[in-house]
Amino acid sequence: MKHRRALLPLTGLAGIAILAAILALPSLVFASEKPTCTLPDCDQAKAFFAKFQKAVDANQRQDVAGMVGYPLHSYRDGKATVIRTKADLLAHYDTVFSAGARCAIKTATLDDVWGNWRGFTISAGAIWWDRIIPNSVTHNGAIQPSDLGKYPFGVFGVNHSPETDKTCADDASGTSK
Repeated sequence: MKHRRALLPLTGLAGIAILAAILALPSLVFASEKPTCTLPDCDQAKAFFAKFQKAVDANQRQDVAGMVGYPLHSYRDGKATVIRTKADLLAHYDTVFSAGARCAIKTATLDDVWGNWRGFTISAGAIWWDRIIPNSVTHNGAIQPSDLGKYPFGVFGVNHSPETDKTCADDASGTSK
């Protein structure tokens, strides 16, 4: 009998460890899943991104600047730079749309587009865009999904990350991620 009691605590601890692993498994699986785009205007957001991506890829700076909702916020190292006009963006284009930001935009696929209450983004949030809806329209409450088409999309945020810059540098040099 003495030997069984000695094994019981080990079996109990092993059982708890196995149970904890089983309970943690779904969170690991879901954490590795890509966010999906489920908002009512997701298809239009993807179409906007494809057009924006094409303009960035072709270095059509005027077109890119025309697809921005001002003010545009560019975040780097925890600091925001506010770009208030198209002329201001064109003057600072290479800083706002750095090589890393352009690479993240160019390499994203439509499957990377997802959205939430903030708007739409790609991958880990390299850029953010949404409908440009005047405050006079939104102050009375929610917009109906059927009314969304009245308002164009515009990029409102660009996030610079060392990880994006590194990944794009690795891609350019031919090394694996």
